[in-house]
Amino acid sequence: MKKYWLFLLALALLLSASSVVAQIGNTLMYFNGGYQGNVWSGGPEGSVATGFYDGSINGVNVGPGQTSPGFICDDYYDSISTGEHWTATGYQISSLNASNIGTDSLFGNANWSNVVSGWTGVQGYQALAYLVNDMFTNGTGNSALQSSISQALWYLTSVATGHNWSLSSLDSAAQSLVLYVENISHDPALSTYTGLYLYTQPFNPNGPQEMWGQIQILSLPEGGSALAYLLIGALAWMGAVWQSRRVTGARSG
Repeated sequence: MKKYWLFLLALALLLSASSVVAQIGNTLMYFNGGYQGNVWSGGPEGSVATGFYDGSINGVNVGPGQTSPGFICDDYYDSISTGEHWTATGYQISSLNASNIGTDSLFGNANWSNVVSGWTGVQGYQALAYLVNDMFTNGTGNSALQSSISQALWYLTSVATGHNWSLSSLDSAAQSLVLYVENISHDPALSTYTGLYLYTQPFNPNGPQEMWGQIQILSLPEGGSALAYLLIGALAWMGAVWQSRRVTGARSG
């Protein structure tokens, strides 16, 4: 009996490990060209779309009428185009901390002291997370607020990466948001944002933009569920075989 349960435990651990391995890796992003904020022309690259962007994350549609209203860009100088597909790496925001933010995010190694003297990457992303959460919480259907939040996000990451942006280039609401989050006491810890996710390419800074969203990245990719069911089936079959052999042995003894 002991060996039987050890065998079941080993297979259960195999199933668990397979799921974990499948959960770590690529996040498939798609932008369909839709956006929900206003067009903003105050930046150095001219007219750009702001607010929620529409498309899908790992096959889950996001946008108007969907469970999640879209995904949010914090990256002004990289671009995406209508119909573009790309692969990002997804991270739960609450998992970012001082030990990994430099490798697991696009701007974790930026010079955040350009924004506020002494700021680290963690503090920079605390400010970004506050703004992103504000858009998800209060921005749906409010194109002006979405635009202001996008401007504030882009200002922060652009200044942190050495671009000379003037605060006065933002609309008044965006300026107020920047000044608010620059007081770090207003910005909750990253560990509190269990429902926010970052879709990024920190090792490909010239790739598509870094995005934020609400679609959980800890899900099996295509084919993962089939693997799980196969392993469960194997577990049940092998357990039955093992039990049959145990009973047979008892009868013959």
